[in-house]
Amino acid sequence: MLYIQTVIVYTLLALLMSYCALRSTSPSKQAKLWGSLPILLFTLVFGLRYGVGVDYNNYVEIYEETQNTYSSLRELIENERYELGFSIILYVCHFFEAPVYVLFSILAFIQIFLIYKTFNEENNILPYIYAVLIFSGLCMYSFMNIMRHEIAFCIFLFSVKYIRDNKLLKYLICCLLALTFHKSAILLFPLYFLWIRRKSIFNKPAIEVLFVLICFLGSFIIQWQNILHIFDNAIIMLGYENYIEIADEMVVNSKIGITRILNLAATIVIILNSSKIKSFFNSSLLNIIYDLFIIGTCMSYLFIGSMMLGRIIVYFSHTHFVIWAYALSYLYQTRKHSLVQLTSYTTIIFSLFITYSSFIYNCKNNTGAYVSYFQTDLHAEKDNLRDIMIDKQNN
Repeated sequence: MLYIQTVIVYTLLALLMSYCALRSTSPSKQAKLWGSLPILLFTLVFGLRYGVGVDYNNYVEIYEETQNTYSSLRELIENERYELGFSIILYVCHFFEAPVYVLFSILAFIQIFLIYKTFNEENNILPYIYAVLIFSGLCMYSFMNIMRHEIAFCIFLFSVKYIRDNKLLKYLICCLLALTFHKSAILLFPLYFLWIRRKSIFNKPAIEVLFVLICFLGSFIIQWQNILHIFDNAIIMLGYENYIEIADEMVVNSKIGITRILNLAATIVIILNSSKIKSFFNSSLLNIIYDLFIIGTCMSYLFIGSMMLGRIIVYFSHTHFVIWAYALSYLYQTRKHSLVQLTSYTTIIFSLFITYSSFIYNCKNNTGAYVSYFQTDLHAEKDNLRDIMIDKQNN
């Protein structure tokens, strides 16, 4: 039951969001309506979810604690347990005595609205953005998990246009806003200056592939158990003080599997085609995001053994769904030009298919199985699956 429902919900969501985004690109009076439908669909599906995301229950407990403990917004802010922006949303929901799914709907809406606003100037790419966001599993295992952190990431993604346009003040305002959702956003402030005198940092695909391969191989050598505690002070500053005591438990073994190999292959394909992709779209926004993607890819391979460090670098590593979307759009439109283009397109599609299939196959073990808040008859089964997953992790 859960497998079938999960496949139907996520697959239909991805297809409908992409279809609506595609319809919004055609000049018509209904274009804005079609463009708004993916935002509505995303908000409803993930706002009304139950138990999707490892931290789902933590957010429920946070909301219930707010309802039972804090009588005013000032009291909640002075407690300094949560960042200002998130505290305001918590208290507003509490003030109106809204059910918890309203809180989740607001958080999901902020995420998808910011993604839409980031790329609505280049709306031809939005159908691919939405499809990759869902089919890569990023939305379910991360956007619906570390929600505050992902909102900060989405604000940063939106702010990249201000780096492109050399609008420092607006960029700083966005960074401050991101900081009200997660302390790790302090990392974003100096990034602006990387592109002051250049439109792109990475322009040599062969060297970029070499860097990626070195980092990929390095992930099997670095022993994070012996390194993490050196960075305790930095971890506290970035808002991860709660993880210090369990840092060793957040270290995982690096293993080579079909999904990782295909992901690496697709990444190399994208890098080798990067010059053509940049030329095809002629987008300064794409150039900056591509630079973040290269940095994020190298860091995500190096830090693959540490879940904690993997969270800190989301501002870089999670740009991959954007670059994959641009690559798919380019390769789909040029797939008939040569066998190389068709093979490249097929490699990325196959990698995405295997990644999505793997996510669905393991959805009962990673909290990804979809259950609606109103399907109360399935809540016990969903809770039991989560308990089993936690027991396996502890053992």
